[in-house]
Amino acid sequence: MSGRLSASAYFCSVALLTLAGFALAMFVRPAFGHSMLQWMGLESVPQAEARSFYATRVSPLFETHCISCHGEKRQKAGLRLDSYAALLRGSKHGAVIRPGEARNSELFMRIDLPASDARAMPPSGKTPLTPDDVTVIRLWIAQGASGVRRTIPGAPQPVPEVKIPEDAPALTEKLRTPLAAQVRKVQREHPGILAYQSRNSAWLEVNASLRGAAFGDAQLQALAPLRARIVQVDISGSSVTDASAPFLAGMPSLQVLRLGGSRITNATLVALEQSKSLRSLTIGDIQTGEDTLASLRKKHIAIFGGAGVP
Repeated sequence: MSGRLSASAYFCSVALLTLAGFALAMFVRPAFGHSMLQWMGLESVPQAEARSFYATRVSPLFETHCISCHGEKRQKAGLRLDSYAALLRGSKHGAVIRPGEARNSELFMRIDLPASDARAMPPSGKTPLTPDDVTVIRLWIAQGASGVRRTIPGAPQPVPEVKIPEDAPALTEKLRTPLAAQVRKVQREHPGILAYQSRNSAWLEVNASLRGAAFGDAQLQALAPLRARIVQVDISGSSVTDASAPFLAGMPSLQVLRLGGSRITNATLVALEQSKSLRSLTIGDIQTGEDTLASLRKKHIAIFGGAGVP
C-alpha cells in the first residue's frame, strides 16, 4: 500500500489547513475576521447616517486628532478611525469600542489618560482633545455608539468655528477707487477724522470728537459725497447742531452714532426715527422724552446715555 496521498486527499488537506489558518487568524485578529466576513457578504458593513451624532460630532474629532496615525495611509496597531465600520471593527488586538460601556472601551480609556502617560491618545506632539471633546466621545459610546442617533443628552454644544476673512486687496481697492479722491481730500482738510473701518474694508468711520468745537455743521456737510459709505459717526463734544438732523437721519449706511456733549437736542433724536440702518445711538446728556426713546427702541436701536438710559 503506497504511503502517498491521493490527489483528492491532498487538496482536501490543503483546503482544511487553509481554512484552519483563516479561522485561527480571524480568532487571533478579530478586525481581520470582521473584514473577511464582510468581504464574503456574511456580515453586513456598519454604516453611519450623514446627520447622525457620530457623523456630525464624533467623526470630525477623529479626523482632526487621530487619522494621521489611524487612517488610510497609516494604521498603528491595525486600527483605522476614518470610517464608522473601521472604528467598530477595532484593532489587531480586538474591539476598541464597547457600545454602552465607555469606561470599558479601550479607545475611551486611552483618550482619557493624562498627557504624561505613554499610552495616552493622541500621543505627545499631537493636538490634544479638549475636555468637551472627551465628553462627547464618552457620552456617544455610553449611549450605544450609534451611527443613526442624532442627539445625545448632555453633550456639550459645539463651538462655532471662527472664520477669519481672507484678504481681498483687489476687491477692496475696486470698491474704494470711486471715492478715493474725495476721501483723500477730506483727510487732507480734516486730518484724523476719517478712516476706513479696516484694512480690508471700503466702509468709512468718522471720529470728530477730538476736533471739539472746531467741527460743526459745515464740516459734517463736507462729508456729503461720502455719506453712502459711512457706517459710524462720532461727533461727541463737537459744535454740530440740529441743523444737521436731516443729514444724519438720511445717511443710508449709518449704523453707529455718538452725539454726547454736542449741541444736538431732542429734535435730532426725533429725526433719527427715520433712519434706515442705525443700530447704536449714544445720546449722552441730551434731554429727551420716553416717547422718543420708545420709538427709537421700536426700530431696534440700542440707546446709551441719558437719564434712566444705560
